[in-house]
Amino acid sequence: MMDRNTHTPRTLCAALLGLACFAGAGTALAQAYPAQPIRMVVPYAPGGTTDIIARQLAQRMSEKLRQPVVVENKSGANTVIGADAVAKAQPDGYTLLLTNDATFVLNPVVLPSVSYNVARDFAPVAAIGYVPLVMAVSGSLPVDSVKDLAAYAKARPQALSYGSFGAGSQPHLMGALFNKLAGTDLVHVPYKGSAPAVADVVGGQILMTFPALPTIQSFVAAKKLKVLAVSGDKRTRALPQVPTFEEAGYKEMNISAVYGVLAPAKVPRAVVDKLNATIREILDEQDFVEKHFAAQGMVPMKLTPEQFARYIETQTQQTRKVVSLSGVKVE
Repeated sequence: MMDRNTHTPRTLCAALLGLACFAGAGTALAQAYPAQPIRMVVPYAPGGTTDIIARQLAQRMSEKLRQPVVVENKSGANTVIGADAVAKAQPDGYTLLLTNDATFVLNPVVLPSVSYNVARDFAPVAAIGYVPLVMAVSGSLPVDSVKDLAAYAKARPQALSYGSFGAGSQPHLMGALFNKLAGTDLVHVPYKGSAPAVADVVGGQILMTFPALPTIQSFVAAKKLKVLAVSGDKRTRALPQVPTFEEAGYKEMNISAVYGVLAPAKVPRAVVDKLNATIREILDEQDFVEKHFAAQGMVPMKLTPEQFARYIETQTQQTRKVVSLSGVKVE
């Protein structure tokens, strides 16, 4: 009797033919995709940094892919509403999520009942880049450094507050860390987005907030806001005189907003590869990056899908430590 593990020439040919057909199907799929418009969900309201980045990227992707890439805003619940909608969408490459790491790193750590699981429900497609978050105070406040701010706040316990963009958001975490590290007692005030928090800093209703740099450049230019520190490994070209959080003595607060594109889990690998290659090609276009990203303080990140997945995993582990240090809890 022939051993069931013995491969005859006929079975080997059949196996090789099957592999060839599978590889050919993947190549054909990549060449045919996209055959219809792509929906890019942004889990924030129009006008913010994420929305701006998404629309700039979508326009260029439309040109390269020769199909419309249409931005759809689905805001609410700390980005959970938009993310959940994409997680439940058909995994065909025609529904994408463009968001920042509040969605794919912070929420799973601070929101115990979050409806999605990043590893289970999403396929990382491509990182785009990171935008520095800054410590912003009123331009009229009599402080010029983080050290000055800590002394100012400590002299006024429970009399001052900081604004976040919602419970469990990155600014919430950063304000809680500042309280812990500086020994201050600032009261947390959650807002529905960055714009009202920034407006109340300008108006003097709250002491500070931690917005993405692009959203406040006009206020900084008009001297209505002062930036005391900026996240990132090095100073931003947009504000070269402002120290990093590490330079200011608060390295634990070095939290940036990292932006990326994800698709529903089980999307064909050929589609992921095509989208990743397209986005990386765009990030290689110096004119586009200078005009749309670098001018806003964004630093491009060109990662493969595997590298992006590892980044998410590593940052999630690091964020668990930071959240534990800050004492932030979201019910």
